[in-house]
Amino acid sequence: MPWSDPSRPGFRRIGCVAHQRQGAGSLTSRRSRSARQDTRLLLLAASVLVAFIANAAGLLAGVTVVLPHLFYLPIILAAYWFPRHGTVFSLALALGYLALILPFAGGEAGAVASVLSRAGVFAAVGAVVSLLSLRLREQEERYRGIFDNSEAGTFIVAPGESGPRIEEANYVGAALLGFTTKDLAGKDVAGLFDDPGAWEALAADIDRDGTVYEYETTLCRIDGTAVLVLVSAGRLPDGRIVLTLVDITARKNAEDALRRTNAKLNMLGHLTRSDLAAAVSDLLGRIAEGAREFDDPGVRRYLRTLEENARVVQRRAEITRDYQDLGLRPPGWQPVQKVIREVTSCLLLPGVSVRSWVERLEVFADPMLDRVFSNLIENAARHGKTVSSVVITYRILDDGLSIFIEDDGVGIPESEKERIFDYGVGIEGGLGLFLVREILAITNMTIRETGTPGRGARFEIHVPPGGYRII
Repeated sequence: MPWSDPSRPGFRRIGCVAHQRQGAGSLTSRRSRSARQDTRLLLLAASVLVAFIANAAGLLAGVTVVLPHLFYLPIILAAYWFPRHGTVFSLALALGYLALILPFAGGEAGAVASVLSRAGVFAAVGAVVSLLSLRLREQEERYRGIFDNSEAGTFIVAPGESGPRIEEANYVGAALLGFTTKDLAGKDVAGLFDDPGAWEALAADIDRDGTVYEYETTLCRIDGTAVLVLVSAGRLPDGRIVLTLVDITARKNAEDALRRTNAKLNMLGHLTRSDLAAAVSDLLGRIAEGAREFDDPGVRRYLRTLEENARVVQRRAEITRDYQDLGLRPPGWQPVQKVIREVTSCLLLPGVSVRSWVERLEVFADPMLDRVFSNLIENAARHGKTVSSVVITYRILDDGLSIFIEDDGVGIPESEKERIFDYGVGIEGGLGLFLVREILAITNMTIRETGTPGRGARFEIHVPPGGYRII
């Protein structure tokens, strides 16, 4: 059944499509347009009548040079006000001019040529002005449609004697602040900001750069409630400013709720790890006591097995502590060369050189990107057996970019190339490479091992288009 949208007066919805109601506002608008069109027709008719009467009187008085220019006025008015009919109107006016003037030309070739050329100029001027007016009208309608129907709030800010004022606003922008478009017009733009200094800072950025993108600030609704928005702005050639606003209140509230939830989960994880570490430490102490008390080989083997299992649990608890902030902070652009340099300065790599050739490369990644390179470099040094060199390079591809981390160790068997990234598989608990893959996956990066067994490991990180930049 048709249903109304109370949030948008003047509209009703049928199915999923919004239709404007034919209400009082629409009727008033039609009446206004009709009255304006009637006025224009009256002025146009008066200008035509004045032009013909003046030229007729001039012909009778022998004046034929200046008065024909009066026809330009109705031609230009018709072409500008009614561009779709301007060319026809100018042709009709040119024919009327010929009908008026030719009988007085007396058959003289020069006079007839002058009259015909002037009539041709009338028709040409009407056609050119009509074409330009039509294109201008189409552009105005296009931009008016974008302005009125945009899902973003849009304001036009004009200079005023007491400060910049809202000259015009679309429906979304007015509704965002609880106003109607009519009531919002003329408001002091600085008064709409929760902090008046925010407008001054925004205006200063606009004056300096000409445009501003994604400026996060807070506006005040008519009822005093705050609205968080992203503002983009630019200065128009006439000095006015166009502002576009996107309401991000719900998104920010969701982000805050998610941040609080993650903080609580981290706290719960910390408490759980503390309890687990205490329990494992107590268990290892009891195993050590048992090893000192019992001499039976079978019992000792059993205790060693228990100790190995306990230490695996201990190592995994330590790893989860290191990665408790995974995904907690938003991703950002990170210089790869700097990240690798900081990682290698903190690692003990005796006999292993790390050379990276990734200057000017930045990737959009989780803040824990350093753990990715730390794991890969440390794994190469610890488990590559014969590793003496780790080289990091990159290559731009048609489908993105690949970063290569290569070493000259023993490599990884073909049967293990995929399994090493699985949870619980690998050396010492098997979480390092699993978490490496998870960190990269946050920003849609992938990793695989493509080295040759016996000649060294080769990890390839694929970065999707838009996820990297060369600065």
